[in-house]
Amino acid sequence: MTKIRRVLLPARGSLVTDMPQTVARSSRLDYPATKVGAAGRVTVSSATSLGDAGLGLARHLVDAVQSPYDNLQTLFGISGGPATVVIAPLSGRNDGSGGAYHYGCDFASGGVLCRDATFALGMPAALDLEIGLYVDELSECFMGAQNKGWGCGFSNGEALSRYCAEQATPMGTLASFATGPAWDQAGRPDWLSRTEKTDQDSVSIGCGIVYMYWMLSRGYAISQIV
Repeated sequence: MTKIRRVLLPARGSLVTDMPQTVARSSRLDYPATKVGAAGRVTVSSATSLGDAGLGLARHLVDAVQSPYDNLQTLFGISGGPATVVIAPLSGRNDGSGGAYHYGCDFASGGVLCRDATFALGMPAALDLEIGLYVDELSECFMGAQNKGWGCGFSNGEALSRYCAEQATPMGTLASFATGPAWDQAGRPDWLSRTEKTDQDSVSIGCGIVYMYWMLSRGYAISQIV
């Protein structure tokens, strides 16, 4: 089956992989991986090629995945499905600059979440960024399951997923993924009354996420926005 990847990348990040944007997948996982553990409905694995460093990071992540999962269930007002997290060599540098991806906008089609290894950053920064990448992709599975108009491959859904990731991590963790400045520098075009059908344009995504923070400043709760 041919599927399109939903990709999260920082401003200057890139995927170092021989897999094209659209691929024919013959197996459930894109990387040979070792299962490290599970918490609730989330299984955590590490790509075999990452060795002990990847396994160590995955062990830390097992202990950290449940709380964000529960928070997203509350935020979206639904029960989540099973998810598999795979720490993989997306950037080739193991610093998170390869971002993360999955294939679909719900748990059935997109519940396998591949994220770049981050152990080159050292702890605790490595775990903080892994959690951010995890929450960004996981929130997109909730969007499809909730079915209230958030498109995980569109600018509105990408803005929401980045917001969720920011709330789950210490301030500054996802600074390299910021899109608000791109929207400002582009002259602040209107991407509120219309939605761009891509999750790869910083300008439209930046408009969406800045608007969310503005709505919060006006007294709305994020649960109302979602």
